[in-house]
Amino acid sequence: MPADRWPPLREEDRWLIPAMGDRLLGSTRSPDELRSRASELRAEAKQTDIKGIREAMLALAERYDEAAAARLGAR
Repeated sequence: MPADRWPPLREEDRWLIPAMGDRLLGSTRSPDELRSRASELRAEAKQTDIKGIREAMLALAERYDEAAAARLGAR
């Protein structure tokens, strides 16, 4: 399942997307830790009424799940 798109960002903030991807790829967290963080982000997203923050948290949670799956596949 493909990840949700990132919410729209201002041009000057677009560097965040590849930076976050690089950070996840370079992380030493285990797949379980990555999935746990994804669950935390989803729980936090449910608690906010701010659409942009909720969308960003959900998109980031998807990236954490993708990184966990990639780590499992690399074993």
